Amino acid sequence: MKTYTFGPHLIRSSQVFFLSKKCFGFVNLKPVANGRILFINNFPPIRVVQRYRDLNSDEVTDLFLSAQKIGQVVEREYQGTSLTLTIQATGQTVPHCHLHIIPRKVGDWANNDDIYGEIDKSTRVDNEERPPRSFEEMEKEANFLRSFFQSDDMNYN
Repeated sequence: MKTYTFGPHLIRSSQVFFLSKKCFGFVNLKPVANGRILFINNFPPIRVVQRYRDLNSDEVTDLFLSAQKIGQVVEREYQGTSLTLTIQATGQTVPHCHLHIIPRKVGDWANNDDIYGEIDKSTRVDNEERPPRSFEEMEKEANFLRSFFQSDDMNYN
């Protein structure tokens, strides 16, 4: 089975639903919101960087164009009214530049910015408040999301 690198973690290809020239999108082990947190990462083996500031202009462009494409699907399919996109620049638990895409609904957090604390907790591997999903659950969601992207989006293996 093909794997992708996310900091020190290996992501199974069955969790990946989107590939571009420089990024990949995959489903999250411990989602914080209904509709899941989704990550977009700079795509190895091209180049792995820890910080957003280290991305070159082609990587930034690809990252945000990919986020826009994925965000449209996520918002629609998880009945969101908006999205939260965030890059953890400090306190990052996985040393690999990544972007969270989270479908939002009106009133999902009493204080809109409380989501950032939840994201911080959810990305901690040792966080016991939110149990990890099974590989089967993540594969099912990735298959569902993969169906919304052209086969060209998955041909950078």
